[in-house]
Amino acid sequence: MVKFLFFLVLAMAGFVPAAMAATAPGDPSLAGGGAVMSTSPYAGVGTRTHAIPFFALEYKNFYIKGLEAGYRGLKAGDLTVSVIVDGQWMGYHAGDSAALEGMKDRGMSLGAGVKAEYALPWHQMTFTAKAVRDVLAHYDGGNCELSVSRPVRGRIFRFYPSVGVSYETRQMTDYYYGVRDDEARAGRPAYTPGSAADPFVRGVLSVGVSRNLIVLTMLRAESLAPEIRKSPLVNKSYALSAACGLCWRF
Repeated sequence: MVKFLFFLVLAMAGFVPAAMAATAPGDPSLAGGGAVMSTSPYAGVGTRTHAIPFFALEYKNFYIKGLEAGYRGLKAGDLTVSVIVDGQWMGYHAGDSAALEGMKDRGMSLGAGVKAEYALPWHQMTFTAKAVRDVLAHYDGGNCELSVSRPVRGRIFRFYPSVGVSYETRQMTDYYYGVRDDEARAGRPAYTPGSAADPFVRGVLSVGVSRNLIVLTMLRAESLAPEIRKSPLVNKSYALSAACGLCWRF
């Protein structure tokens, strides 16, 4: 049961915030559910598919989008800066696969930080920068994400393609992908990775079925940095996720 809940929440972290990109400040609130399929970089851990809930709620300058909550504290022209908390739903249990046996569990965490969104002066593009730091003292590090997106709008749909890079500090990569001396064994040497930058592409499609019913789909592909790929715990060079959900606008 614990293993199931772990991957359920991990999947939500990948899908919900991305899918909620199809909403903008001032948009109606959304609530619904869907299914997500995602790969794991860890050896012996296969693709998982789970049902998930998702939602987007707005109240004045406060918002909740999936696992991210924030307060839009600054609005200056085309720039919006928010204070946020964000789920850091990574990690594993030693029993997830034979390759992880003998490892200490790596737990989920919570990040707090800031997010800046700037409307670029061409083609309705938006630049987003988000930086958070672990506040539960699991790894005493953080990560940031930089991305550029451009909406494509039709009569009944919105499409949000984006490209970006996710940066993880060496403390974060060491916690989730490192192997300590007391965890090393034959075929799994001790390993201490450095910081990592993972480029990604993402697309979110929102289609209106009726006035209040919306179908959301998301695809994301991420290339793992060499510092992660070289870990003896990892057997993939990429991370993929795909999801589809149905939500009600109110």
